[in-house]
Amino acid sequence: MNYLYLNDNDLIENFESAGSWFVGLYMETFLNNINFLSNRQYKNEFTHDIHRSDSILINENILDIYNRVESLLKIIKGNRVIDALKMVIEYNTDNIYDIHAREEAIYLLSLIKNKKISLPEFN
Repeated sequence: MNYLYLNDNDLIENFESAGSWFVGLYMETFLNNINFLSNRQYKNEFTHDIHRSDSILINENILDIYNRVESLLKIIKGNRVIDALKMVIEYNTDNIYDIHAREEAIYLLSLIKNKKISLPEFN
């Protein structure tokens, strides 16, 4: 996978574009499927699948979901996964999806720390 430089402003922009809850709830899935998500056809199928199956996204415009997917991929390719997960944890909201995303981010950070999930390596 090719590395994509993301400065702090780029990270914030992509984090906001994806949404805190999306980053928290989907990061593990993206990390586990990063090789497949590098394939355009698979990424398109994946995007349509989450559009159909996610109760939060089902009423959202498919182009907005593509933007969320691309933003999350940029965070991963920019090697800013840990930073983004910490942002999810620090995100101040009472929204139930953000609260669940925070719990998932805490869990995923522990998996990464204990080397049960690996972060991608870059060229």
